[in-house]
Amino acid sequence: MPSSVIHRCISKRVLEKTNLYTNDKDKYLYDLGSIAPDSWKNSSRFKDSLLPKKEKRKYSHFSNEDEYFEHYDRFLDKYKDNLNNPFMIGYLVHLLTDIHWRETMFYRCFDENGAIIMLDGSVLNGEKGVRKNLLNKESKKMAYHLYHKFNLNELNLLSCDELDLLPKMKEIEFDGLNDTIRYSNSACDIDIDEELLVYKIDDFVSGIEECSQFIVDKLIELDIIKR
Repeated sequence: MPSSVIHRCISKRVLEKTNLYTNDKDKYLYDLGSIAPDSWKNSSRFKDSLLPKKEKRKYSHFSNEDEYFEHYDRFLDKYKDNLNNPFMIGYLVHLLTDIHWRETMFYRCFDENGAIIMLDGSVLNGEKGVRKNLLNKESKKMAYHLYHKFNLNELNLLSCDELDLLPKMKEIEFDGLNDTIRYSNSACDIDIDEELLVYKIDDFVSGIEECSQFIVDKLIELDIIKR
């Protein structure tokens, strides 16, 4: 699924297309909301848990335990009265991003048998761990390139006072948010000069643009923003 950097690139493009928020506080809360659903990975509840990934992420992504699908309508039904908070719009953008990215980008590098198609035309059909390690490394390289291409800024860590600005949600534990911020910021810390072996930067840039427009259209359809 999209990395935190990809989520931030898409949410930034949505903001640029809609001009939803103009002051720094609102922009910060919106930006934070766009990576918040994945903070389950760093929460005390699940950080060291041996539960299957689908079971751990289902709460923050409004999913069923046996699926990777984000029921954004469940989110809207529950929090429709909290959408005046930029954090919640960022959260919704995250859920919509996951849906669209999975349908349009996530499986592009796999053939029908689940093997990885390399940029040089070769196919990697090794052990699952080998393939996973390769894609994780590729994701880090891509995150570095996209972080700079889209001119992302480092997110400030949450202060105690800023916690009071966040809506009360049972689906996420805010103790994992600062670690999630640190992880997202780390994309700019390492200069990765190795060539990409699986992903193309231009494909991701066009995918980010396509996904951001999909979300803008969906927000208009849901009557959250006006055309």
